[in-house]
Amino acid sequence: MKYIVIGLGYFGSKLASNLTNMGHEVIGIDNHSERLEELKDSVTTVMKMDTTNFNAVKSLPLHDTDAVIVAIGEDVGSSILTLSILKNLKVKRIIGRAINMVHQNILNQIGIEEVVLPLEESAKHVSSMLQIENTLRLTEINDDYAIAEVHLPVKYAGHSLEAVNVQGRFDLKLVAVKIPPQEGVLTSIFRRNYKVDLTYDVNLPLGDKDILVLAGKINDIKRFIES
Repeated sequence: MKYIVIGLGYFGSKLASNLTNMGHEVIGIDNHSERLEELKDSVTTVMKMDTTNFNAVKSLPLHDTDAVIVAIGEDVGSSILTLSILKNLKVKRIIGRAINMVHQNILNQIGIEEVVLPLEESAKHVSSMLQIENTLRLTEINDDYAIAEVHLPVKYAGHSLEAVNVQGRFDLKLVAVKIPPQEGVLTSIFRRNYKVDLTYDVNLPLGDKDILVLAGKINDIKRFIES
């Protein structure tokens, strides 16, 4: 898989290095030459760039990557402008790093739905999460097993849990179903006011915005998402 990490401070550099060590292709971008020099041997490719420049960002292989992560921290203005540019360029998956809740709120308001706060989300966790498409949260139990929150694949919307049969077909344990609040509720973008149903009726149809909490082998979670 291929990723672009913009902002190579402590969090961004750890994330870029972790992803590279996992065998992914990573382009690390920063505006400080000394950071690039330090990381040139631990990240696939490093580039110096001012990512508040629309034309510079447009020159990147944005649509040939699995995700672009903006890890810019202290310079909130640069973070917001960079993310806004990426949003306007219709990058398929954008993850923003926020330094506090105010920063996070602003990013959500400009349409960035995936936002991490490094105090809560370590670079290791984010790099693990990025390995599986459509995964909102992934907690590795060991090298093979994990608990993951995943978007319901589109093909299963309207089908019941009994029909999907995650245990029989994919050898996964369903921990819970997270059901979104009504449309238009601002806080829904944080996914904190989703209803968590631990005893979901297996005969009810699943909604297209439901989130499944699954436990099992990482490869089986991938297999379910890609099915």
